[in-house]
Amino acid sequence: MKGLDKFLVIAQSHRTDHVPHWLHSATLDTMRKPCLFAYAHEGHIFDIGQSRNQLVKTALAFPETTHVLFVDDDIVIPDPNSLIKMYGFLEEKNQYVISGLYYNKNPPQWPIIFDLTTRSGKLVFKVPYFGKEPPKDIVREVSAVPLGFCLVKREVFETIKEPWFVFNDPETDAKFVRGEGDPIIVGEDIYFSLKARDAGYRLWVDCRVDLLHYVPHFVGRPELVQGYKARGLVRSQRVEVEKVRKQLDELKRDATMPTP
Repeated sequence: MKGLDKFLVIAQSHRTDHVPHWLHSATLDTMRKPCLFAYAHEGHIFDIGQSRNQLVKTALAFPETTHVLFVDDDIVIPDPNSLIKMYGFLEEKNQYVISGLYYNKNPPQWPIIFDLTTRSGKLVFKVPYFGKEPPKDIVREVSAVPLGFCLVKREVFETIKEPWFVFNDPETDAKFVRGEGDPIIVGEDIYFSLKARDAGYRLWVDCRVDLLHYVPHFVGRPELVQGYKARGLVRSQRVEVEKVRKQLDELKRDATMPTP
């Protein structure tokens, strides 16, 4: 039986109108939940930082809330046990923040796993799996987590001060030095990650939890993308067959109708 002492708020941010929402919703609905849960939706599409802040305030308004799962509507969750794996890791290891694995939208796509180092007193992004696949069976400690599918315990938000999320914050951006052609934007995920790390929390990416990111085409592990493309092709073919059948049925009805 699911733990009655835990309560999860599934916090959904609306990111774009170009996503096959039925597929996002279908995989979210079939995802196994480890405890009692409720959904919260927020639609500040042009300020994702404000959106996430409002979702956290909504979640914390209920004293029963123990966990918040951020899920963006451009994420598809192929494995129904994705959340169970992440939740189980936090409980077993007594940790507080964990993300699933997905790829960035802008080409060249790479797995969003961040390490940070310093150079001349400034922070520098490192992308350890640029151009290669991370192992599938590990949970890896990272310097920053993406927030498209990220599980966070309530205590984190009660420990660090508001705002928890700010997109493209100039003060945070000034802490970084970039190399030529560095594509990384200091988004609300980096802002949150730095505050969480400063408060003593360790951050994790669960490479066992493979997700798809919609661009508007799927990006992710190549074999996962190919599998969904194949399923999508079969589905589209079925739709076309149904259209033809309906047209034939209409022709048959027209043929049997009496002439006035």
